[in-house]
Amino acid sequence: MRTIFALLILLLVVSCNKKEARRPVMIKTDTFLKESAKKNRELLEDQEAVMDSIIACDTLHTYLSSKDGFKYYYLSENAAPDPLPQFGDQVEFTYSISDIYGKEIYTKEDSKVITYIVDKQELFQGLRQAIKLLKVYEEAVFFFPSEIAFGYHGDKEKIGINKPIRAQVHILKITPAKEEDAIDTAKESAEGAN
Repeated sequence: MRTIFALLILLLVVSCNKKEARRPVMIKTDTFLKESAKKNRELLEDQEAVMDSIIACDTLHTYLSSKDGFKYYYLSENAAPDPLPQFGDQVEFTYSISDIYGKEIYTKEDSKVITYIVDKQELFQGLRQAIKLLKVYEEAVFFFPSEIAFGYHGDKEKIGINKPIRAQVHILKITPAKEEDAIDTAKESAEGAN
């Protein structure tokens, strides 16, 4: 009788235990990210190999490499000690875009003169960085791999997915940020007086 009573007490104690919640089993796989990164590295290497072969065939120009991952050469250089565009400066420029082999996609007439506030307005990454390398009146040709051009989206019009491009950029005018603010203040004062 005591053993039955002890078993009942033991059963009662065991059955009153709080059930522990089950945790979902998480299997972490970085496979997709690793495969994507590997694919992007291979794509970049292929594009750089094509650009390097084009550059190797071009004996007329001296190519420079930027720290941002593109190569370029000058069509016209400004020897004067003019400043490079800085954050907030207003830059007026024209540009044309062609495929990596030189087949024109957008002409200078298509883009017209563009007024751009350095690092405060949207342009594709390569062009933003390229503008900061040119002084006023300078013109250069830039070879951009797709990752700093229009990437895996393209431009949704003429430039396809993951296409490296070549851009010819001509800086027409640079207005330093402080002068630009003074000009805007003068315009606002003149408008307020009218």
